Parts: sequence; structure tokens; C-alpha cells
Amino acid sequence: MSRSIQCLLDKVVARRSLEGLLKLVEGRDLTEEESWAIDLLQRAREQDIQLFVTGGTVNILRQLEALPRYSPMVAAFLGRTDKAQPTRYFKRWSRRLRGFGFTREDAHVLALASFGTSRRRDILGMHFVATYDQPLINQWSLQRNTIGERLEAMRRDLQPPYDRVILPQVLCPREVTPPEEAL
Repeated sequence: MSRSIQCLLDKVVARRSLEGLLKLVEGRDLTEEESWAIDLLQRAREQDIQLFVTGGTVNILRQLEALPRYSPMVAAFLGRTDKAQPTRYFKRWSRRLRGFGFTREDAHVLALASFGTSRRRDILGMHFVATYDQPLINQWSLQRNTIGERLEAMRRDLQPPYDRVILPQVLCPREVTPPEEAL
């Protein structure tokens, strides 16, 4: 059974989480971004939010896992997250998002949030994208309605379950909270 709320972490939020975990183990002070990233990890456990990362993030973390200093933190982080898998229509949606002026990497993350699934393939899409990229948040907020119209037009021609995908909310980690009815 899948969890009710899904959140895709961008690479910076993943990095801040790991940096924060390492600092906690070493007894050092956290930055505000590290604190909020770790807070999201904790809230995910408490509020039944399933956290996802991109394949690129997993690849980088696997390289860090070989280093003894990082190995326990990487294992802990990967134990709390799942690798988002692209589904059918992911590439098409990513190309269309590029047409709205998003970078290739941002379009990839946003497309994965709509046309991504878990390893078990028991969900489709994410409710949230957690990022510290303020230009991405701003651009998404400004164009969300137009993007939504484009997705709606695309969905009309898609077969189930792809015809029910949604746009995620793109927020800073501190703002990611499930709706009351999901708790």
C-alpha cells in the first residue's frame, strides 16, 4: 500500500539533509537550510509523507557511500527515501516544460513529479517538490495556471492512469505540509 502523500526532494534539499545529518553526528551547528531539510525528514516519518529523490541524486549518493565518513548518513538518508522512476509520458512532459523556460534539470524534476512512480510502481506522481531554488519556485508559481492548462490538454489524450496526473506544489522544505484531511 502506498503512502498518501509523496514529495520529491531536489538535489540541493538532499544535499542539505546529508550535510545536516553529518553535522548532527559531529556535534556541529546546522544552517537554517540544513535544519529545515532534516525537519522535513522527521515530519515525513510523523506525517506519513513518502520522500523521493531523482536517479541522479541516488547515483551521487552511492559514490559518497563508499567514503567511511559519509557512509552512515547516506545509508540513513537512502533508507528514508525512494528513487523516483520515470513513467510513460515523462519525456514528453519534460520537453513541454522546457518550452516554459525551465532548465533541463528543473524540467526533469518537475516532469518526474507528475509522471514518476515508486520502485513498486504503486503511485503515480508527487504532491510536492521540495527545493531551495527560489527562481524555480517563482517561475513555477507565475506559470502554474498556464502549465496546468497545457497538462490538462495533454491528459485528454492519455489512457488511464496517466489521464489523472496532477501538477505538484513546488515549495521550500519548511512549507511542505500535507492537507489536514490527509493526516
